Parts: sequence; C-alpha cells; structure tokens
Amino acid sequence: MKAMNHVKKAVRLTTLCSMAAALAACGQTGGGTPAASPGGNQAPATAPAKPKSPVTLSFVIANTVDAAPFQKIFQEYEKKTGNKVELQALPGGDFDNMIKTRFSTGDFPDLFLMQPGTKQNVKLRAEETLREWSGDADVWSRVIPSMKEFQTTSAGKIYGVPFGATGAYGVFYNKEVFKKAGVEPPKNYADLIEIAKKLKASGVVPFYEGVKDGWPAQIFYLTGWVSNVDPAIKDAGVAKLEKNELKLADIPELKDLFVKSKQLKELGLYQDNTLAGTYDELQNRMGEGKVAMAFMLDGIIPQMEKKFGKDFVSNQIGFFPFPSASDAGTAMITPPNQLMVPTKAKHAAEAAELIKFMISPEMVNLYYQNQPGIPIFQNATSELYPVQKTVKTFIDSGKAKVNVQNRLTPTFADFQKTLQTFFIDGDVDKALKEFSGNYEKDGKAKRLPGFE
Repeated sequence: MKAMNHVKKAVRLTTLCSMAAALAACGQTGGGTPAASPGGNQAPATAPAKPKSPVTLSFVIANTVDAAPFQKIFQEYEKKTGNKVELQALPGGDFDNMIKTRFSTGDFPDLFLMQPGTKQNVKLRAEETLREWSGDADVWSRVIPSMKEFQTTSAGKIYGVPFGATGAYGVFYNKEVFKKAGVEPPKNYADLIEIAKKLKASGVVPFYEGVKDGWPAQIFYLTGWVSNVDPAIKDAGVAKLEKNELKLADIPELKDLFVKSKQLKELGLYQDNTLAGTYDELQNRMGEGKVAMAFMLDGIIPQMEKKFGKDFVSNQIGFFPFPSASDAGTAMITPPNQLMVPTKAKHAAEAAELIKFMISPEMVNLYYQNQPGIPIFQNATSELYPVQKTVKTFIDSGKAKVNVQNRLTPTFADFQKTLQTFFIDGDVDKALKEFSGNYEKDGKAKRLPGFE
C-alpha cells in the first residue's frame, strides 16, 4: 500500500532534461592479442572473435496496447545490434490466461509486457520462472523511486521492469458533442444521468459499451470502484479483501454499480445492441460525433489519434472521473505495465539487454514522442495532451486512486464473461454472486492465505 501513497509525488516530478547518449549495444566480443611461442617465435595473431550472430527476439503484448512506439524503439535496437524483435499481440481479454498457458507448456516468449504490480508474480510463479532485477543499478537509476517500490515484493525482489506512463481510466468524451448539447462534465452521478438524457434528446448516443470484445465492459466497475467503493470500505477493506476477510458480494456499494449499469441500459443510454459493441467501433463513432461518452482507459487516445489526427485528440477529447453520489468523483490511475523476461526463454540474455536499451534516455524520450504520457522515468520529456493534463490535475489535487486490481493479489477472474451474461439477463444478484465466487476461486487456486 505504501507505493500508492507515492504516486502523487511521482507524477509531480519535473520532466525536462537534456538527452543522454543511448546505452551502448551489447553482444560484441573483442579480438584476441598475439601470444609469444615457447620458442621465442611470435605465434600468428589470433583472429578476432566473430560477433554473435543476430537473433530474433519474441515480444508479447496485449492487442489493447499500441504497438507503434515499441516498433520505433525496435528499429533503433536493430540498427545498434543487428537483432530483430518480433512483436506478437494476444487478445487483451484473454491475455493473462494465454500467457499462463504458454508458461505451462514451456512456450516462453523472450520478453513480454504484463500488467503492473507484484500480484502478477503469483500467477506466473515468478521465483521459479522470471528474471530477478532488484540488484540492477542500470535499471533503477532511471526509474522514479515510487515505481520501483510498487514493483518490489515484501522480500525485496523485483521481477518486472516498469515501462510506459501513468495511465488513467474514467469517462472519455467528445467535447464538441457536449458543447452542441449544452452540457458540461457532471458534478455528481445524478448529474451524469441528466447530462446523458440531454445528449440522447439531442440525437447522440450517450454511452457506448464494447460488450462483444468483453474487456471494455469491466471498466465501468473498475473506475466506479475508486469513486464509490473505496470511500466506503477504505484501504482497510481492501486489505480484508486481500485476505478473504471481506466478501465482494457483501459490499453494498459494489452491488450498486451493477444496479447503475442495468439502469443505464433500461434508460436507453447505451447504444443499440450492446452485445455487438466493439472497441474499434467505439473509436469510430465517438470520432464521428455519434457517441458522446465511454467508460474507457487512456489507451484510446493514441488509437483516436491514428484515426482522427492529433488536432482532434488535442481539441476534442475530454476526461472526467466516474462520479460519486456527492461529488465529481476520483480519477482511477494505473502504474505502467512491466517488462518481464522468462529465465528459460531462448534469448533471455538478449532480452534483458533489450530492456536496458529500451529504458535508455534516448529510447524513453522516443517512446514519449510517439505516445505522450505522464512519465515514470527520471528526467524524461513528454508533451502531454490536454486530456492527460486534466488527469494530472486530479492526481495533483489528491483526487486519484490506483486501480483496485493493482492492489489485490487475487484477480477478478472471468469478469468479462460474467458481464457479457449480465448484459443479456440483467440479473444483479446472480452477477454479483458469480463475480464474488470467481474472486475467491482465484485466491484459492493461488493458495493465498485466507482462501484455503
């Protein structure tokens, strides 16, 4: 929990500096020196050792992650080393399960991008399978201390290197659509409903939900948690959930989120046929001004820029948190994803050196040039979009909280499947019971204390 208290401090750090030279590429060996023969005659010079043959590394990410900034870095890496990186994108909703399956079958990628935090160590049996980084000064001299702390286990071990930026979940909206309907971001949840009704009356779909893709439907609950559930159960309640001393099904404020989602559907505030909704169509319809809002993660920003341009994202995309009953709400933020290297990967040594190359000053700034975000590296330069500056104001004012799933070791297992069924039958009690039960099953499967 201590790491959460440092997030605000971390993102306040100044981000201007001169760029240092990139880390020198590794993998080259020097030539031998001539040796004298016993008879006094000089032996023929030893031929210089040949450089290592170039290799191709496999890098696995979720398909919800924008690959473009990584491709830019990998182009530079290939120029420096001759090594190539093959990027493999797995479905975001099934990413965890697919990674675990690959581990169980011995099909290890050379490196992969995983969700942040030490809770990932349990599902991957990190002590047995992953490279440990705690003693690598080359890495931690570059990373903001609070981010290192967030990745560190109680035993002082670190199995993942953070990479990216501080992320945010909440309500992303089309400013022009709001302006035409004469509405502004809400002051509380009741206000949000009234705004949505006015937007619908203006001929615009108030909310879009990507139920077909599965994972987008979870964001309503995750971002709703920090504004509605956290204030009720507080950090002490989250600690009880971690030990199975509090059941998800016994939290009234969590049940109320299911009720709220059902009400949005009953009021006709979602698009028609939510079951066919996709992340891609959301981007298109919001960019075209046909959809006003979506409960979404900030990964939508670079995707919208690809489709509608930088000016559109800068001028037309806004953000506000999931409101509570009494105020405008709390922004949900996330630490960046982490880079992990399986010890049994074919090119584990090269993968570790690639990570060091990726976090060099030049490559970090190249990343932020292509995907601006609130930096997590020392002295990094990043030009934030206005929507990201809005998120930062919530962080700086103390109205931001780290995603509960980054704070819990058990996961909200199969949550997207629960929600897909819930959008069909609307049975609140059934969905909540299944959600709570799957959480406990996950804790038990991981043999966590309190879940036996």
